[in-house]
Amino acid sequence: MNTTKEFKNLLCKTYINLGAALLFTLLLFPLHFDISALAFPIALVYCALLVYFAVFKTFLKTDGSRILVVIKLTEYLPYLLFITFIIRRAGDKGTPFWYDVVTVILWFVVFVLSYFTSRCLYPKKNTKIVQGWAVAPKEEKRKGGAFILFEALGWVDALVWSIFTILIFQIFFLQLYEIPSESMVPTFLIKDRAFVSKIDCGPKFPLTDVGLPDFRKYKRGDTIVLRNPHYTIDRKSEVKTVTSQLIYMLSIMTVNLNKDDNGELKADPLVKRITGLPGEQLVMQDGVLYTRTSASDEFKPSEIDAKYAMWNLSGLPQKIRQNVHTFPLSSSDYEAMLDFEEERRSYDLNAAAVQARALALRLEALAFKDNLNGTFTSPDLFEYYLFRDVQDISRRLITQEGGAKWFENFMTSWIPQKDQVRDMYAESNFRLNVMTKITFGKLALRFAELFTNGTSSSAYSSDSELNSYYADAEKLNWYIQSLLDERNMPVFPANDEAGNPQYIPNNCYFMMGDNRFNSLDLRHSSEQTLKPLSSSDKMSVQYYSMMAPQYINKKYIIGKPVFRFWPLNRFGKV
Repeated sequence: MNTTKEFKNLLCKTYINLGAALLFTLLLFPLHFDISALAFPIALVYCALLVYFAVFKTFLKTDGSRILVVIKLTEYLPYLLFITFIIRRAGDKGTPFWYDVVTVILWFVVFVLSYFTSRCLYPKKNTKIVQGWAVAPKEEKRKGGAFILFEALGWVDALVWSIFTILIFQIFFLQLYEIPSESMVPTFLIKDRAFVSKIDCGPKFPLTDVGLPDFRKYKRGDTIVLRNPHYTIDRKSEVKTVTSQLIYMLSIMTVNLNKDDNGELKADPLVKRITGLPGEQLVMQDGVLYTRTSASDEFKPSEIDAKYAMWNLSGLPQKIRQNVHTFPLSSSDYEAMLDFEEERRSYDLNAAAVQARALALRLEALAFKDNLNGTFTSPDLFEYYLFRDVQDISRRLITQEGGAKWFENFMTSWIPQKDQVRDMYAESNFRLNVMTKITFGKLALRFAELFTNGTSSSAYSSDSELNSYYADAEKLNWYIQSLLDERNMPVFPANDEAGNPQYIPNNCYFMMGDNRFNSLDLRHSSEQTLKPLSSSDKMSVQYYSMMAPQYINKKYIIGKPVFRFWPLNRFGKV
């Protein structure tokens, strides 16, 4: 029996390691018959093999002939237990927090001891241990096919071991992230690669709340990587995410199973910029983000957000512009947008009220008094349909009973609310609603005039008044459907029913992409909903909106990009 001090230390480390591994295995004992039941037998068989080869075949007999098997089983022990750790939590039922804490501590003990024990087992590094063995390890000389096979297995072993090591490293310390979209242009371009620091953002063991504390202090302007809140984040989805990540690594990044219900790869995680902090209320109007806190009732523009928000990609330097795939707006479109917003801001609601009443009176004068063809029914108030169907609507307004009255109500329903005090977002959309109604009213009246005058429909396309009003309609439709939800955001969090301001809760944040016209971020839902332009107008024009702002808890922040390493011409600190 080897009695050297080194051998006794090795035995002590090995037995403690095996004891921790066996306790870990006992905690995997299944309580439910689902996929989690696989964890226990897998870990038990592996530990039994390790005990057999390490204790009975090697240490008790001081026989080094199986030392390579013991080394490899010891090296892979923490990774095998890590996989069973995930399997045990992949079932239909969760596990208690205390249970996870104990299991994680045992795994960490196994991880540390396996590393040091496997290092001590290599004969060339520990000759004093080998000298006292009854059967010393022998270095076999292999030739031909045996040599090639052994070398190949050595490369496979090194590769698999590296993959597991990188996986653990990426979960807790530093992860490589490839930018999948243009939502952060110009900070990041598609295919940019960056190191993401995770250790100070509270990394957790998969499928548990056990991990390192989050001691990073986030501030406005920080770029962060977060879980995509547009996907359901529950036990089932988390199991799928963790499993796909493991398979992705084991397949050397060739098989990615992290897909949504439609079979598309998930845009998860995301990289965004923090734009709203705990204790703040936000609103965005005409591309400017305003914030306020409980200490002040006044919304003030955020200078930091203005520094990063990108609205006109055409104004970027050529070396960045040449790598941008999508330009939502040309330079001329951008200028047209600014002109339109200025037109909306200066729009005279008092003059519009006079104009609305006049349009209603003029159309009523054209309406048929006799030989009415049916009863008028309200058209779809979706703004695109109103403009698309205005010719048919106009004919029905003057030929069907109740048409002129509906037109009067529609054109003037907003007037009683025009002097109410509203926030900047609601006021802006109120004006858009009025502008749309007035333009629709002009079109409807002109078609009614042409219809009653007996003008041939073939002549409509050459009518200068119609063409002028349609140009206004196209501009309104362009802004409302393409720009409104990207350029603006309602007060968030919304005030309560009594009108009292609400604020982003503690430990929660709001994020947006820098490329505001090409970023599905925390402003938006993944689905469109038909909404009124103005909630204060009971007959408001409607539009399809994706606006659904939300904040997220910092536990869903998984890291911070710290260094861009590819491409080389963009190499440097983020």
